Amino acid sequence: MVVIVFSMIIILGVAAAIVGLVALGMQGRGRDRAPVLANKMARAAEHLNGEGEPPERFRRFIESGLQP
Repeated sequence: MVVIVFSMIIILGVAAAIVGLVALGMQGRGRDRAPVLANKMARAAEHLNGEGEPPERFRRFIESGLQP
């Protein structure tokens, strides 16, 4: 039982950190401190909203799998 509670605390902590980082990217805060991280999180936010373009390598992978 202790292991389950500990695991859930870890999982919730990781999820909260990811949500916080994506929110940072969406709002543009911290862009002066960590511009690379802010740009990556802004891109992740676009993809989560369905607005981002898929990477070229992923598109080629999908197309190669669909052809006989």
